[in-house]
Amino acid sequence: MTPPPSAISRRGFLMGATGLVAAGLAACGSGGGANPSGNAPSGPGFPVRIPNRYGAADIQAAPQRVVTLGITDHDVLLPLGVIPAGLTKWGPWESGVGPWVEPMLGGRRPKVFGSEVDVEGVIAQAPEVTIALQSALTQEQYNRLSSFAPVVAQPPNSIDYGINWRVQAETIGQALGKQAEVADLLGKTQARIDETRKANPVFEGKTHVVVRTDAAGTYAAYTKQDARTALLEQLGLRLSPAIEGMDSGGKFNVKVSKEQVSLLDADVVIVTTAKATDVEAVRKDTLLNNLPAAKRGSVVLLDDYDLTMALGSATVSSIPYALDHLTPKLLEALS
Repeated sequence: MTPPPSAISRRGFLMGATGLVAAGLAACGSGGGANPSGNAPSGPGFPVRIPNRYGAADIQAAPQRVVTLGITDHDVLLPLGVIPAGLTKWGPWESGVGPWVEPMLGGRRPKVFGSEVDVEGVIAQAPEVTIALQSALTQEQYNRLSSFAPVVAQPPNSIDYGINWRVQAETIGQALGKQAEVADLLGKTQARIDETRKANPVFEGKTHVVVRTDAAGTYAAYTKQDARTALLEQLGLRLSPAIEGMDSGGKFNVKVSKEQVSLLDADVVIVTTAKATDVEAVRKDTLLNNLPAAKRGSVVLLDDYDLTMALGSATVSSIPYALDHLTPKLLEALS
């Protein structure tokens, strides 16, 4: 499912919620365990109908067993105390989840699926609901899965891997009957963003580019369609006009040739790598090192792959983690 360099998708810390997690585990499906009675009460907010690209998910009662196919959908379930029965592996971690939510697994190990949708494997987990918001689920896959249980798929008129972090959380809150808890999570994450912007007025109006590269020297700059750009703009930075002016065709990124590397220059340039092992080669990239931003010390090479993944995930859980680790680097680059 990993796209080519010309069309890199989004696939490329609410740690203080321990009390919430502990409470949720008792009430909401530790390890995705099914309701012993088999007849869960409908509860407030149910039944609920959630429209998607292919139809609608009709959920009659709060699900006790959930599988997540969206690559970051588990980032919303876990702080709510809901451990998926199965999830799609995201990043290099054996558990399939980032360090900002791994403690919330409580030592449990859900079934971890690979990048290709395993329809039969999902069905074997007997989910009461399958959540595939941050995904590239196809019509055929949706039809097969939804014949077994409701599927909360990509929202109408969205692009694959393109759901906004707030919409992702709100939709999952609907599906689980946890709207109030999600509203609390959203408020805390937005407050962190707002506080970071207020505390760092140097960010205001500065141009930025986030570029993904690799040891082979291919470059892709993220556009306004991407969550990284959206987060940086919430901090007061703005996308470089040179990148904003390029036609992305509605994609998350635009390919930049070696002859066009000068287009990557900005007040601050954030460089991410396709793999953690690419960092040392990229550190020696002569084209990037010749940018004016590099010469004044305003290139931020993310050599912490956890941070790279947190920034790319851009979820209610990963955003605070990304802010904690990225903000000092931005301040140093813009000082």
